[in-house]
Amino acid sequence: MNEELERKEIEYARGKTAANDVRDDDGTVIVAKGQTITDDIINQAREKGHLHYLMLAAVASVVQAGGEQAQQRLREFIDVTEGHEADFVRGRQVACDVCDWEGNVIVEEGETLTDDIIEQATNMGLLEKLVLAVGAPGFHVMEGKKAVRPAEKMGYTPYPHT
Repeated sequence: MNEELERKEIEYARGKTAANDVRDDDGTVIVAKGQTITDDIINQAREKGHLHYLMLAAVASVVQAGGEQAQQRLREFIDVTEGHEADFVRGRQVACDVCDWEGNVIVEEGETLTDDIIEQATNMGLLEKLVLAVGAPGFHVMEGKKAVRPAEKMGYTPYPHT
């Protein structure tokens, strides 16, 4: 992640209240809804690659405090974002297994994403994992016919259970 963006996300999230739970890829809660975001929580989110989600939980709490009009804007943003994510992954093949919070494989490497799979993942709160598994721009590179995460080439695996 861009260091400046990361710094700004940390600055923004620090001291805010989380509007929702943020979980790591194993389903472990990094911050619970209503909890104040501390430096320890920020560090844990950074280590798990979920700093952006932590910042969004902070943004949502600020918006919720802003009244009905701000809450409506947040709902519109979420609807638009989810729609784009679903459109982005529909019909694409995943480059790695995608697991639920308990580690159960819901989509196997090479499988093409259908509306049913996308709906199931959305209902389980896993749409972001589908986006990452198909190769969000800049997240995967092609080596021959196989998509590889650039970080994996350096020995880093963000999803140890996939």
